[in-house]
Amino acid sequence: MTTTDSETTAERFGLNERPRRSQGLAGLARKTTAAVDPAALTLETLPDPSIAASSDQPLTDAERKDLAVCESVIRSHHASYWMTGKALDAVANRHLYRAEYPTFEALLEDWDVTLADSSRMRRGWPLAARLLPDVPKLTRSHVEALLPIVEQYGVEAAATLHGLLREALPKVTAKAITEVVRELPGPQNDGDPTEQIREQAEKALTEPDQDQSDDEPADAALRQAVSRRARQLADDLKRGRIPRRELNRTLAEAFADPNDTRVYQALVRWAKDRDRPAGQ
Repeated sequence: MTTTDSETTAERFGLNERPRRSQGLAGLARKTTAAVDPAALTLETLPDPSIAASSDQPLTDAERKDLAVCESVIRSHHASYWMTGKALDAVANRHLYRAEYPTFEALLEDWDVTLADSSRMRRGWPLAARLLPDVPKLTRSHVEALLPIVEQYGVEAAATLHGLLREALPKVTAKAITEVVRELPGPQNDGDPTEQIREQAEKALTEPDQDQSDDEPADAALRQAVSRRARQLADDLKRGRIPRRELNRTLAEAFADPNDTRVYQALVRWAKDRDRPAGQ
């Protein structure tokens, strides 16, 4: 479904003021805990999904309290994508649904949350928790674009890739993340996934596009010279690195600018000097 990065979960899933088919978790929570203020919660203070739990024992008082917290987040207009994901993860992993529902999927059906949406949010929240200290304005689209890296390489590798892109690009977008992710070959061996991501991403960001035909091989010396000059440009601009495609786009825009012909005129002079016979 189409959402905005800042959209919360209640309206998207139709959870607010929705007639319930049963009292379900909300009724259970009202019986055992005081009301929870979702606005006072943070990702760090939500119940931990990794706590060991039994699937065939009655809910403890502590579990009932955690269940109330999780439901309040999932139903809140103010809950973020990753807070909802962590709450769903806690309910699923700790079987907090077991007093009223036979399966987690049954709970999702009653709350009109699709399994696919639940899975994306549950996979995304650990990466969001890792990135938020460095990227306070992190968006859902960035997290979802990195989910293939999380699945193949792990959370730390995905965070490393996002950091490399923040250094390399003037603005990180979900589209840019997706383009780089598509170029990565995947885990190659049993080496450290984070180091593999670093090497593969730097190669994807700095090497020229492989669009030459077999009879027009790229000039290795020219590629090396361009890479050196691109590094010099990055240093002058106080940037981490300049991706090759960004450099090409910037040069093309400057060359074609109808209101500023400096690059065009400089190229004309350079081409005339290059083509001028020796001694003239």
